[in-house]
Amino acid sequence: MIRFVYTKNETLFFVLNHPCAKMEFNYKRNLIKSLLKEIQSHFPECSCLNVKDVQAFVTNQKSEEETLIASSPSEIFYAEQATGNFETLCEDEKLRSLFESIKETITKNRAC
Repeated sequence: MIRFVYTKNETLFFVLNHPCAKMEFNYKRNLIKSLLKEIQSHFPECSCLNVKDVQAFVTNQKSEEETLIASSPSEIFYAEQATGNFETLCEDEKLRSLFESIKETITKNRAC
């Protein structure tokens, strides 16, 4: 759920993609801060991080990958389950023609 991370003004920012991730992050914020201090004490080469605070926010912007997935058409086709084998007992001519057109559509889609 983490999109990316960056530092600015001695603050480490986590950019998240869901509000639930931010809630979970808020529970773990102190743990992350303490781990960063431990890393700096055990690994002097990481002292250049200069991180004093940790923040997180949720972005509404979609990534390129999500945009591609959302824009690609889904081609899911299901086989027609109906047979179109029913009697039209309606006496109204408009309804009768509507039922007949439905029957034709079912028969045509059944052949696919």
